[in-house]
Amino acid sequence: MPTLRSALQEAAAGFWRGLRQWCGDSSYEIYKEYTTRNGQPVLSPSQFYVEQLNKKYSRPNRCC
Repeated sequence: MPTLRSALQEAAAGFWRGLRQWCGDSSYEIYKEYTTRNGQPVLSPSQFYVEQLNKKYSRPNRCC
C-alpha cells in the first residue's frame, strides 16, 4: 500500500514531467528517443537547438 509520502513524490514527479513537456524543456530527450528508435542519426543538443530555432524563425511572420 503506497504511503502518503510516496504518493506525493509520484504526483510531484508527474507534475514536473508535464511541466517540462509543456514548456519544451524535454523536447531533446523525446527527439533523441524517437530518432534512436527509428535508426536515424541523432543530432547533438546544440545542433538540435539550432535546428529548432531555424524551424521557428524561418516561417513567415504575419505580425505588423
